[in-house]
Amino acid sequence: MPVVENGESRELSSLLVENFLTREELLDRVRKVALKEGFATTIKKSKQGCYVIIGCDRGGKYRGTSVPLNKRKKISGSRLINCPFELWGKKKGSERWKVEIKNASHNHEPSKDMFGHPYCRRFSNEEVLSIKRMTTAGIPPRQILTSLRQSNPNCKAIARTVYNAKANITKVVLVGRTMIQALFDELGQGDFTFDIKRDGNGRLTHLFFAHPSSIALTKSYPYVFVMDCTYKTNKYKMSLLDIVGVSSFNGSFYSCFAFMQKEEEGDYVWALERFSKILGHDQQPSVILSDRELALMNAIKVVFPGTANILCVWHIEKNVLSKCKSQFEKGEDWETFLLAWTNLIESPDESSFDEAWRLLEVEYKEKEYVLNYIKNNWLPFKERFVHAWTGKHLHFGNRVTSRAEGAHGMLKKYLTVSTGNFNEVREKICLAIENQYNEIKAKIASEKLRVTHKFRIPILKELVSHVSNFALGELFKQHELATSSILGPCRGHFSKTMGLPCAHMMTNKKGESLLLSDIHPQWRIDIRSFTNVDGGVNGNGSEIECLLKNFQDKYKCMPLVEKEDSLKQIAQLIDAPIPLTLEPSIQPTKDDHRVLRKEKEIALPPVILQLSRLRKRPENVVFATKLDIIVGLAHIRMKTLAGVLILSWLINMST
Repeated sequence: MPVVENGESRELSSLLVENFLTREELLDRVRKVALKEGFATTIKKSKQGCYVIIGCDRGGKYRGTSVPLNKRKKISGSRLINCPFELWGKKKGSERWKVEIKNASHNHEPSKDMFGHPYCRRFSNEEVLSIKRMTTAGIPPRQILTSLRQSNPNCKAIARTVYNAKANITKVVLVGRTMIQALFDELGQGDFTFDIKRDGNGRLTHLFFAHPSSIALTKSYPYVFVMDCTYKTNKYKMSLLDIVGVSSFNGSFYSCFAFMQKEEEGDYVWALERFSKILGHDQQPSVILSDRELALMNAIKVVFPGTANILCVWHIEKNVLSKCKSQFEKGEDWETFLLAWTNLIESPDESSFDEAWRLLEVEYKEKEYVLNYIKNNWLPFKERFVHAWTGKHLHFGNRVTSRAEGAHGMLKKYLTVSTGNFNEVREKICLAIENQYNEIKAKIASEKLRVTHKFRIPILKELVSHVSNFALGELFKQHELATSSILGPCRGHFSKTMGLPCAHMMTNKKGESLLLSDIHPQWRIDIRSFTNVDGGVNGNGSEIECLLKNFQDKYKCMPLVEKEDSLKQIAQLIDAPIPLTLEPSIQPTKDDHRVLRKEKEIALPPVILQLSRLRKRPENVVFATKLDIIVGLAHIRMKTLAGVLILSWLINMST
């Protein structure tokens, strides 16, 4: 390429007479001069405290790799064209830096738009700090870029520049650690309760963790939980079991999380056993809501045998819709059936349920498929979703898993992408939990001070500022019902399911105020204080501190030899190597399996497919071993014409 004789410009020549106190000052001045002239500079070589060689960012040659261009997966290019431009910066004496121009020429025209030069898209140190803060706050890269451009209109960065900056920040944070090591360090330093499971190769297969704030909420509200798996949360394509609790305000909170490679009964048992340790060995939830996930249902029965497992009514209705609607030609008939189905699942007692089912069988006896579907798939679980049975359990009005679906949606808003590693996912989950926790604390403090005017009635006067507004609202509805003329017979469902006095109990009070002892602890806000967050299963290490104190007391009374043995045992525990844990392998999805299967089918030529079919014929059992050898050879020889001819001849001989 011909050299473009730019010559030394006035700005460039002025560098020769300038003195610079530091190397960085010299570099900054040279870069600014080059940018004015439409060029960008880079450091070609340097020696700390002695010299620095500066060249054009298009100088040098592309080195290439051993992989031929036509076989590379990534389409790459290079801006290097061996530009001869070169400046030297040398330290003169003990304090001054001077510039020497070795070659002022370029072999290319100056750029009219500097956006194409990577250096011009670099962030300043202040901008990098801003990116770090905004990343920690969970702000997506494009919004980070928008914020930076608002602060600096001359910012030439693009989205890829932000991604690169984030990658560099992550690299600095890791400080030579692997992602898994950093994850364990962060979980330990953050007082998380966590546990892991590895496979035979040391790869992580299960990860359970609970934030200290979540643990505090879980222990404060240990009665009702919703469990459901969500997907597309991490780059390993592992399922995320999200356990969601219910607060005094009928709101949701994240209790704990478990990443699992599979969703089998053993995987759920492993996760629920860790969850049970957070609750306490003697504590079992009154109700756990889930979908009809048989593996999860069985695991709940194993780990929490005394807990009622209620199935989501909404999901059941959706399943009935997808399976049965096609059996009804008219929309009116379907609506009538849905009404009958609703009456069935809302039956107030067992006799009403039996009668509703009998009527359904009589009315739709011609719809054999519909009746068989309900009878085989849902009636065996009627105790888990029909009101006649669920009305006996303390579920606080929760009969659907919608709060888990909402929790999934909120979590994914924080995650923003589905390709993060576990440490990145943990950071985003922490943001969600901390915001949620602070909102609950603020709401408790607010409701202790602020009283809704309509609740200032005699029957509730002992409860205001002590019971949540949601519970007061439910009690107010019951009070209105008690004073109306439509009050029916008491079935006890409201009190059993909500833990609150019903309208009939209020009537029996005969004008007396309700007492705090009439209210279930779930709805109390006066007994909750989260000023000191419980840091985990062992309460911020209180258990180990107690053991150490007991050991110290005992150690003082030990003979010398026993002291030495004890110290050796402790040293062995401390110095024991930690098993190496590797990142999980990326799990293939169903779509991946379909694509792989399709590729295999396409890759096999007809001759091999014919051999495979021939292998399965009963009359060819004698030739089975020979055919296996033939099929094996086929994969090696199928690309050669001779191989195909030989295989064709063998097939003809075999048939």
